[in-house]
Amino acid sequence: MRERAPQRPAASAPRRAPTTPSRRGGTNAGKGSRQARSSAQRPRGSRSYNTPAVWTKESPRSNPAGGAARRALGAVGGVLLSLLALVGKGLATLLRALAALVARSRIALAVVVVCAALLVFGVADFAVNANKAYPGVRVGQIDAAGKTADELAALIDEVYGARLAQGSVTIYANDEAEARIADETAAAQDAALAEQLALEEARANKLAWTADAASLEARVPSDELAAEALAVGREDGGILARLAALATGRELKPRAAYAETAVESLASDIDAAIGDPRVDYGIVVEDGTASVTEGHDGFMVDRDELRRTLDELLLGQEDGSGSFVARAEHAPLRIDESAAQDACDAVNAAIDDGARFTYEGAAWSASASDIGSWVSTRIDGSSLAAFVDAAKAKPALLAHVAEVGKGDPVHVSFEVADDDVIVRTDGEGAIPLVAEATGLLDAALFGDDGKARTGVGAGAPVEVAIGSGPAPEAMPFDEAMDLGVIGAIASYTTEYATGPGTEARNHNIALVSQYLSDSVAKPGDSWSFNGTAGDCSTEERGFKGAGAIVDGEYDDAIGGGICQVATTVFNAVYDAGFPVLTRHNHSLYIASYPTGRDAAVSWPDLDFVWQNDSASDVLVRLSCVDGSVTATLYGVDPGYKVSTTTGDWGEGRKYETRTTIDDTLAPNTSYVKTRGTDGRTITIIRTVKDESGEVLHEDPFSSVYDPVTEVVVEGPRVAGDGKNDAAAEGSSSNVTSN
Repeated sequence: MRERAPQRPAASAPRRAPTTPSRRGGTNAGKGSRQARSSAQRPRGSRSYNTPAVWTKESPRSNPAGGAARRALGAVGGVLLSLLALVGKGLATLLRALAALVARSRIALAVVVVCAALLVFGVADFAVNANKAYPGVRVGQIDAAGKTADELAALIDEVYGARLAQGSVTIYANDEAEARIADETAAAQDAALAEQLALEEARANKLAWTADAASLEARVPSDELAAEALAVGREDGGILARLAALATGRELKPRAAYAETAVESLASDIDAAIGDPRVDYGIVVEDGTASVTEGHDGFMVDRDELRRTLDELLLGQEDGSGSFVARAEHAPLRIDESAAQDACDAVNAAIDDGARFTYEGAAWSASASDIGSWVSTRIDGSSLAAFVDAAKAKPALLAHVAEVGKGDPVHVSFEVADDDVIVRTDGEGAIPLVAEATGLLDAALFGDDGKARTGVGAGAPVEVAIGSGPAPEAMPFDEAMDLGVIGAIASYTTEYATGPGTEARNHNIALVSQYLSDSVAKPGDSWSFNGTAGDCSTEERGFKGAGAIVDGEYDDAIGGGICQVATTVFNAVYDAGFPVLTRHNHSLYIASYPTGRDAAVSWPDLDFVWQNDSASDVLVRLSCVDGSVTATLYGVDPGYKVSTTTGDWGEGRKYETRTTIDDTLAPNTSYVKTRGTDGRTITIIRTVKDESGEVLHEDPFSSVYDPVTEVVVEGPRVAGDGKNDAAAEGSSSNVTSN
């Protein structure tokens, strides 16, 4: 720097610092000299920090695209900085105005203080209670405050899930029922007769019902309850609900989720005993014409109130137990005559002209009678809505496809592994898409633009084309049902009494149903009850002693009750039209079963056997709910048509009466252990036809029922005062021989 001192600017420029080089330099010569030295010292292509590129005589060596990107980013940054500056100025102006307002008004000052406090509180509250239940919120006895949804759901399961699992509730028919059930003699008689009564009689005389998690298919919806607890003070009520919970508390009642069918079954049983079940007006379709069926108000158990009471006892008590007396209340009609008539008119308008179906070049017509047999109704508010029931229509359409010469749509077999059922086909050809066709038919008849509502197309049949698709080689059971590859060939349900005295019998019914369910009858093969269920007379396989027919009397035997399941399967096979190879009637007549259509089994001598004479496998599935067992045959419906001719009852031998003494009973008391019934005989004839109406076979089923000996159990006869003697004499006088 010292060598260049003589080149510093003249004294006429005193403002420049004498020891600091100017960025622009002095003379042009100095500038050129510096540039030359700089160029010699820098690597080619580098840029000097102190020398902007715009002043360089050389061309810029940076990437043009990179420069454009930097300029764009710079422009965006400039805009953002400008916006921030504007926002800052706005906030500053607002704060100055607010400060001026606060200086002039105490109210404004108070508002500012409150807002600031709320802001601070809100920030702190969010930090503490984010994704947690607010203070003051409870689910039953569980304090939900500060707990996440997962934590709370786990606690609900731990407390209330355990109660529900072990709990049991007794429901009494009336105030006197509890006292009668507590009476040992009365309880013994009720238990002894429970398995002998016809279902209707048993229901009408029932005194108590037991409900638990198993019979109601109940569970605790812990995730839903936890979500509801976290919603308090948020979606549920906002800040006001939160403050109320903090001040006085907010309790959510624990509840159980019950299977609708199980609750309805329980309530219907109670209705039959203490009330008069409501019957809504409805419709029935016969021979292609719909007509209205009568209805009336009733007295019934309120279903919602029943659920609430069950919740209180099953979940509100430590051991999940309790009892209450059921009450029947007035149950007004849901569907009146006018609503039923509207539905009736709609159905007649929809089905009157029938329908025409086409499939792969073949066509056939379905009459009003055909379509009417597929129609069902459901309650929609105060209206009765008609629809095409896919469960009825799909098998019928499959049968029609075969009837017009296309043969069986597909041959199926069933593969059962644990709880899974796989349906296999031969994988050849196509299957009719009857599920899709059923939907098209329903829309054309009862949809928004359907014939029932608009009248469009009146006078002409509805046209429905049935599509086709490749037959899958394997599919789950539910998918095969939905596609229409298989369907329910026949189904039958029998009902039985429940309550005190029937527990062991009902256990056996459920157990043998498990052994039989999802068994398969191959084409041409026979299906045997004993061969499928095995020996049901041993405790080692889980069966219990229950009411059975032994030597003309009702007595306890291991496996008692399994004949009800055999009878249920027999009736499903009977309705399907499959040949019955072996069937025995009970030695005693049981009024709960269809006339002449019972089936008795006993290992190893008495068996029930039928044959699958169709071209595909048949799956036998059984299901039990409280008070009923259902047998359903699944597969490709062979389309058999079944009719029954029932003969007249013939007289048999009269019953006798036998008396036994039980020293454990109270003196001079007695009860009827077995009700006496006279013997009788009857014959029914089943006629099975194919789709064309040709008779395939006629099957007579003859039944001979022995008389049932009446058994009376008495306590010790003690001579005493005239009152006791009279009571004893009156008791014995009822024991007569018939």
